[in-house]
Amino acid sequence: MRHVGASLAIFVAVTAITGFTGATASAAPSALSASPASGVWNKIVEVPGLGDLSPGVNETLTAISCTGPGDCTAGGADNSTDPTHAFGPNQAWVASEASGTWGNAQAVPGTAALNTSGGAQTTAVSCSWPGNCVAVGSADYQYNKTAGGTAGFVVNQVNGTWGTARPVPAFTSAVHSAQVTAVSCAPATTTAARKAGLNCVAAGVSQLPGGSSVGLVLTEVNGAWRAAQPVPGLPSARPGSAVTSVSCPSPGSCGIGGYYSDKSGRRQAFVASEVGGTWRRAQQVPGTATLNAGGNASVTSVSCRGAGACVAAGTYRPSKGPGQLFVVIEGAGQWKRAVQLPGSGKFITGNGSAIGQVSCASTTFCEVGGTLRAKVAKGFLAGELNGRWGTLYVLAPTINALSCPAPGDCVAGGQRINPPPATFLDQASAVVIDQAAGHWGKSVPLYSGENLIPTTDSVYAISCTAPRECGAGGEGTGGDEALPFAFVANERPVK
Repeated sequence: MRHVGASLAIFVAVTAITGFTGATASAAPSALSASPASGVWNKIVEVPGLGDLSPGVNETLTAISCTGPGDCTAGGADNSTDPTHAFGPNQAWVASEASGTWGNAQAVPGTAALNTSGGAQTTAVSCSWPGNCVAVGSADYQYNKTAGGTAGFVVNQVNGTWGTARPVPAFTSAVHSAQVTAVSCAPATTTAARKAGLNCVAAGVSQLPGGSSVGLVLTEVNGAWRAAQPVPGLPSARPGSAVTSVSCPSPGSCGIGGYYSDKSGRRQAFVASEVGGTWRRAQQVPGTATLNAGGNASVTSVSCRGAGACVAAGTYRPSKGPGQLFVVIEGAGQWKRAVQLPGSGKFITGNGSAIGQVSCASTTFCEVGGTLRAKVAKGFLAGELNGRWGTLYVLAPTINALSCPAPGDCVAGGQRINPPPATFLDQASAVVIDQAAGHWGKSVPLYSGENLIPTTDSVYAISCTAPRECGAGGEGTGGDEALPFAFVANERPVK
């Protein structure tokens, strides 16, 4: 399976170390399932138009972005091998929901011409207001009889209609690969902002001659895309650099993170900020020079709650032992020193721990979730309040996605491995977890309610516009061939 931030979990009992209520620890949180603050998730549905579990279809959902209750856009890949499939084989897709109803998925316009080697996918989606979004991704193409490359793309949706994908080529004609993997659009909440058009930043990586690569960014200003550019300040040492995450709280103000190779070929983590529409030079995440003695660090996720106010999280390799997790806070435009995610080290006994996502609801409140790798994988959630990290909340489901629309009110999603005697088609459950007033509740499985789809695998993307007003997407397995399918679901408040 190919997913951003996806991870395999093994069933373990829920371990509530402490519930997060800010910078201090509290008693273990009680279940919120009966609380009026909880929401109600509807039954999952396969994304309309993706093949209805027809033979040869392998669907993935990688991203979802919502701008209001029942108004979301999602994207992914439809890896059909059937040339008679509605999209043709192996296409990137997008689908939109309006007023609670999902329309049929469609192949990203223009990618068929790029996708001559049969391998395209939408990797990220971001929406500014209903029906006005950007999707990004990549497509494989053949540039001569014996060799192929990868073309990145960006595509705008304006007033509910998708335009034609714009190719993002490599920086030089001597190489043939570029990928766009992340995008963030500044919210447009006023009439004037919407008239001005989309303001977004997309990012990824471009191959360079000699086998190296460099992180790229491209900016959209008032609906017009500018040319891609290398991230300023990134070194050109092999094997290179890449941008893995971007977050834009307002036009011209964004944060990015990723990794680069130093002169010794060791991987280091970096962050960079856009201020007033101009990118500052990338910098090594402060403190990771000491943490990352083993030379393998990267920023996985960035979330910015205002200009010069972001939180980033990622992974690093100490001098001895397995890979670890770090978090770092930016305040007033200055990045502070990264620290090991508080409380995580004692749980990590093997390689493979991962950050699923960081989400910030205000200049004082953020949450981070992901996976702690030991003999059995455990999920975790941790909160930051006024610059201080609360105590880790460790739980059975691994966490891939997280969205915080308001301080203390978040939703996380991921995967829980079901214990024996689970059947082959019921080995894993997609789960969501609500947080209310700073307390996390119990994980809730998402079901289809149809015999045709007896189980789901995992939630990979969540987007909330207000507490208990969320959209989620992921991948399930069902049907006679037990083929993967892309699903969506919505949460609504309890009335």
